[in-house]
Amino acid sequence: MAAGNEENSFLHSIGKRKTMPHTLVLEHVSPATRLLEKRRQMFEVQEALEAQKQEFNRKEEIFKRREEGLKKKDLELQESLIRFSKFLQENDSKRTRAEKKASDEIKLRLQKEAEIEQLNSTLDDLKAEKKTTSDVVEKNMSYQKYLETVLDVADEYHEINDLLMRYATLEATNNDLRHSATATSDKNEQTRAELQAYTKMKTDEILNLNNSISRLKKELESRERDAIVMQANMDYMLQVTSQKTLENGQVCMATDNLFHRCNSRSKVNHKPTSKPLEQLAVIGDFMADLGAIVK
Repeated sequence: MAAGNEENSFLHSIGKRKTMPHTLVLEHVSPATRLLEKRRQMFEVQEALEAQKQEFNRKEEIFKRREEGLKKKDLELQESLIRFSKFLQENDSKRTRAEKKASDEIKLRLQKEAEIEQLNSTLDDLKAEKKTTSDVVEKNMSYQKYLETVLDVADEYHEINDLLMRYATLEATNNDLRHSATATSDKNEQTRAELQAYTKMKTDEILNLNNSISRLKKELESRERDAIVMQANMDYMLQVTSQKTLENGQVCMATDNLFHRCNSRSKVNHKPTSKPLEQLAVIGDFMADLGAIVK
């Protein structure tokens, strides 16, 4: 605000000093006096300009100092803002780490609680399995006594393990035989199904071939009938063509004979020709002339 007032006062003072000094009325003075007055006025103007220049330099120096002060304050403000931003970032980082640590601890607690529940469930399962195993062992003790009784009777087995191994061998052999029988039965069923499918396929092929043979026989019979009809038509056409050729030959011979007779009796020398139409034209002209003469 103070800087604005000083600038306004500075401009006001410059405006005042720009006003030209008081001039004398030089209308009725000599040229020398007029020249001296002009020099005095120039000197005053020069002094005013020097004063304005000094005032301008002083104001410029003040403005420079104020600008440097403002720059220094702006720099201090920026540094303060940077420190405050770093402070906020550090606080955010600390808060984020604290939240992450708390979240990790909660996850770890939940994980440990789940593990405890799982271990308790496993412990309960093991206890139940232990009870079941104890019941099975107690139940199998009667078989143990029975096997010991069998060893006393059977001389070829001296230990219960020998007896159990023999039983395991026989059971494995029995299972192998069952599997072999099942596989053989499955293979027989597959072979039977393949045979039925092959038989059905060949039966269908034979049926299709018979149908094709029947269809081809019908087509052959139809083609033979068509060939007989076409042969009859061809014979008829040959006969008609021969008849027409014969008639055409007879007409051509008659036309040629008449042409020669008319040409021999006509006074007009006609050009010799063998074309029936031209010969008929000559004959027509001759008959027309003859008819005209008779009339």
